Amino acid sequence: MKLLTLARDLKRRKARERHALFVAEGVRAVEALLDSGHPVRGALVTTPRAGEEADPTASRRAALLDRLAAAGVPVHEVTDTEFASAADTESPQGVLAIGSIPHWTPEDRPPVTTVLVLDAVQDPGNVGTIVRTAAALGVDVTIALPGTVDVWNAKVVRSAMGALFTHPVMPLSWEDATRWLTDREVALWVADTAGTSLAEAATARPPRLALVVANEGAGVSPHVAAAAHRQVAIPMRAGVESLNVAVATGILLYTLTSRPS
Repeated sequence: MKLLTLARDLKRRKARERHALFVAEGVRAVEALLDSGHPVRGALVTTPRAGEEADPTASRRAALLDRLAAAGVPVHEVTDTEFASAADTESPQGVLAIGSIPHWTPEDRPPVTTVLVLDAVQDPGNVGTIVRTAAALGVDVTIALPGTVDVWNAKVVRSAMGALFTHPVMPLSWEDATRWLTDREVALWVADTAGTSLAEAATARPPRLALVVANEGAGVSPHVAAAAHRQVAIPMRAGVESLNVAVATGILLYTLTSRPS
């Protein structure tokens, strides 16, 4: 399959799952993909235009193309129209790469201290930001339960800013997730506005903890809430109903994790 056709096909979740491939768009995302060492199937670039050298990203883009060539990655030049048909963003900087999806499995993971669980979090920008935050704050692994957006959606990849290439994210059923957590004696806490104050809960944090965050509107799924050992809440002033899930997750993780020095 031609790279352009493949990149267009990978805009669909079923195609990403079938091929075990994803698209990284933009200079920074492709740089991070190369840095990660994950296999890169190929790249698409637009034809240089007159005056493009004045673009502040032009030199960085040129260096990236040199890196792709040095790594033996096939690079195909396409028109702006062809590129737009494969890209998800309005301004993707004229470069995208097709990479292999890392295959993280529960059996691969060493003993864990902190796990993040996404319960039907559907906004791709939020999920990418959450994964990036989890990686920064030392979370060992993130579990994506059913109903959560595909983490290899192009917008998730872009928002994660390279974190998806190094931080393990495992899509698991609720049954597989609970079995995995139980086998490792990981306590399950859920974020809920009716829970214990975060500051108070943090003083009783168990050695192995899984924190569940959910869709802002729907909240935690009933079966997940029923299995929780504790509910925790971020204290807020009266009149504020809730926080954006990515913001809330950052506050919760910052408080509950042993932050890297």
